[in-house]
Amino acid sequence: MIEDAQPGAVPSTIVRKGDLMKSLELFAAILLSAMMIFFLSVRATHAGALWRDEAGAVQLAQLPKLSDITANFQHEAFPPPFPLLLRNYVALFGATDASLRWFGFIVGVAVVVVAWFNSRALGDRAPLLFLALFGLNATFLIWGTSLRGYGLGCVLLLLTLGLAAKAIRQPTTANAVLATLASIASVQIMVNAIPLITAIAASAFTVFLLQRRFRQATVVCFCAAACALSFVPYLKAYLDADWNVPLKYPVTFLSLCEKLRLALEEGGPLIALFWYLAVPLIVFAGIWLWWILRRNRSFAEAHLLLFLIAVSVLPIFAYYAFLKILSYPMRPWYYLPLLCAVAGAVDLVGGILARIQWINIARLFLAIAALLFLPFTIWKSAHERLTDIDLVAQKLQQDARADDLIVINPWFLGISFNRSYHGVTPWLTLPAIGEHRIHRFDLVKMKMMSPNPIDDVIDAMKQTLKSGNRVWLVGGAHMPQPGTAPLSLPPAPNSQFKWSIDAYTRAWSQQVAMFAQDHALHGEFPNPMGSAVSGFEKVPLWMIDGWRD
Repeated sequence: MIEDAQPGAVPSTIVRKGDLMKSLELFAAILLSAMMIFFLSVRATHAGALWRDEAGAVQLAQLPKLSDITANFQHEAFPPPFPLLLRNYVALFGATDASLRWFGFIVGVAVVVVAWFNSRALGDRAPLLFLALFGLNATFLIWGTSLRGYGLGCVLLLLTLGLAAKAIRQPTTANAVLATLASIASVQIMVNAIPLITAIAASAFTVFLLQRRFRQATVVCFCAAACALSFVPYLKAYLDADWNVPLKYPVTFLSLCEKLRLALEEGGPLIALFWYLAVPLIVFAGIWLWWILRRNRSFAEAHLLLFLIAVSVLPIFAYYAFLKILSYPMRPWYYLPLLCAVAGAVDLVGGILARIQWINIARLFLAIAALLFLPFTIWKSAHERLTDIDLVAQKLQQDARADDLIVINPWFLGISFNRSYHGVTPWLTLPAIGEHRIHRFDLVKMKMMSPNPIDDVIDAMKQTLKSGNRVWLVGGAHMPQPGTAPLSLPPAPNSQFKWSIDAYTRAWSQQVAMFAQDHALHGEFPNPMGSAVSGFEKVPLWMIDGWRD
């Protein structure tokens, strides 16, 4: 039924949905949720062993004393509450790979629950767009369920968004307190939430200023300050981390956009197409509806819509500034919090727009298309192992002798190898460092500054081969270009590559490869790999033996 435009009412182009459309919307959302939970269960049973980032997280959580965690948390990216949570989870459910994979499943289900909570808290809608754009996205399926803080941080970030939207509509003390608690919890789990929480707070502050509700705007400032203060205890550890210089990488707006595109296309270009179609359509349609609501003096709804539109856009700029300051080589999981925030806001905007018939039909069509096509695009990703280091470790436990030597190249594979390997053969990393439970870039930085960073590894390989035993190279090695000498770099930062850890890692790998070529009599390349393995930790295995001068 089309209504006549009245003061304070929406125009005649806006219609009330019938019971059939609401039933179809609810049915599609339930199917999307069921599909998402199905893929979460597939992921939990097929992701395999923990790869190095996950192994570092759980091994940090298992350090002997709590003081060890608080002294080393900055090496694994997430504030202390996350490893402490893992510590308690392990105490309750065990530290096996299978048990820890179900942690990711629980986090994924929590994302579904919060998405439904947000949609129902603001009306009688279902989270169609969020489930389609984020829930059936390979980036979320792979990295949101991995044993890192990104997934749980996204749950709390999404909850913050929903509670903040509710506080915009009903600015009560209870709603403000709940939104503040959720934001604090989010930044306690995930540093990447800080720019996004800032964008949400800035959006709320702006809306209250436009309403001339200065008291509520002041409350937003106090809430944001409380969230910021909760992070202060960790600031010194992060700011004093000069060891992260080798991780710094020049980033530009175009390079970040390219990495964002790759994160959207993690499971294929189709999901990215959904994003490119849905997000601009919903944002521009939301601006149009905001103008109509404002003209018709429906200010409460207009201000809520303005807040959600701002949260759909502002996080992009806030997160760009964060990544620019961070200046790390971009990985798909870095974009997970941004995708969650934007998808959550766009979904809520779409719920308000659902009163417009053609947009509601398009929204429902998008959800049905996601149900029909996206499962095929993420099927492979759902079954892909994150590592085969456990298979390599099993083979070495079977075949390597006590007098052999295992060399892990590059060094960071030692983190997951340390968790998976239980054999008797001695092993060391390239370069040799004294800690293999967590990422110790500070120790690697010291090796980069050393004049002879891998002499000890070369000497150990030489003695092993001369004594008639074998050297196993986990991760293989990189041969230099034919006719060229291996890269040899002076102590950092005195080379042309300055603090580039990639350049030094490549140089060390080439030197070991050339040593093996010049002095080993035989080489084999056993392949313990089983099913499909992610390129982030697909580990080759070499074996060399014999000696020649």
